Amino acid sequence: MKKQQVYAAVIGGGASGMMCAIRAAERHHDQKIVILEKSDRVGKKLLVTGNGRCNLTHIGAGAESYHGDGSQQLINILFEKYGADSVLRFFRMLGLLTHTDSEGRVYPLSNQANSVLDVLRRRMAQLHIDELCNADIQSIQKAAEGYEIVTTDTRLIAKKLVIASGGKADYAGRESGSRELMRSLGLNMSKLSPSLSPVSVKSDLLRSLKGVRALAQVSLIKNGKAVKAERGEVQFAENALSGICVFNLSREANVGGCEISLDLLPDFTEEQINKEITKRISENQNAPASEIFTGMFHKNLGLALLKASGIKPSTICKEISDKEIKALCRHVCDWRFPCTENRDFKKAQVTAGGVRLSEIDPYTFESKRHKGLYIIGEALDVDGDCGGYNLQFAFASGMCAGDRL
Repeated sequence: MKKQQVYAAVIGGGASGMMCAIRAAERHHDQKIVILEKSDRVGKKLLVTGNGRCNLTHIGAGAESYHGDGSQQLINILFEKYGADSVLRFFRMLGLLTHTDSEGRVYPLSNQANSVLDVLRRRMAQLHIDELCNADIQSIQKAAEGYEIVTTDTRLIAKKLVIASGGKADYAGRESGSRELMRSLGLNMSKLSPSLSPVSVKSDLLRSLKGVRALAQVSLIKNGKAVKAERGEVQFAENALSGICVFNLSREANVGGCEISLDLLPDFTEEQINKEITKRISENQNAPASEIFTGMFHKNLGLALLKASGIKPSTICKEISDKEIKALCRHVCDWRFPCTENRDFKKAQVTAGGVRLSEIDPYTFESKRHKGLYIIGEALDVDGDCGGYNLQFAFASGMCAGDRL
């Protein structure tokens, strides 16, 4: 087994790990920095972010868009120096051109995620940062010289160690075992759950709606009260609801015990909806109920609303009772779907939970227990909303730790 001594070992070749290694190498030109990545190449998850376009940050990123115990205090401290403007300046120095959309999301001008990865890898090559891919880490333990990291074929002795191993879902369909890695160091962790993912719900009607999309106001209902709401396009799946607006509710919804409410006409009051449906019924008394929503919703969505309201699509409009009209209006503006617990990390963009923030110094990301150990990115109990917030945190935390190695 090869033995190698390095100044710093970064476990994880994702966004935070690559950024941290670059910033550290820029400060320590004469020191050896190495990245250990268990996949066959670094940056794989980066390539699938933003549907392959890489939404690398959000110009309005602030503490209100992050979750996790103590995350808002940490974000306030971190973004004071490493906000979106700092991240964009860094990438501009690497030669990356970007554009910002009307919502504040920032993408590479090429609209290709590989442009972001290419400039990072070029900079790592310029700084002679080693990439040890297919690294299967067997153990990590404290050593007199720092930390000993043992893989199947290498024994590294590192003065500084950075954990940037991501969450449980490390990229497009593959689950990570990083939890065991952190546990071996005695780090205190919160429970992991999938976030920015579809929300599993109970409904016999979803199969008929598979693939249908609809604009809606989506609310998370807990104990009968709406606790969070998002507006956007909902995508119906066989056993789940999806879409960015649903993703932003998934952190809380995925634990189950709550409901998702869809308001399919959020710009109309219930009274206005009642008048519209009543008008359609009175003007088409001899038509089947299946035609009520023609020109309003997707045909399958209209049929599902009728069934949810207890109305057979074949019912003649003039036979629909006032009680049934009221039920139909209620489903249009407040269609409830009970959420079930979701433990499918393979469909999650990020992982909620991780190393508790009380374990690290918020100004350096160094462990309070172990000197020379740093924890960054998704390995921490911080997760952001959809729209570039998670990559912003990954890059910012990597910059902060790298500047202090």
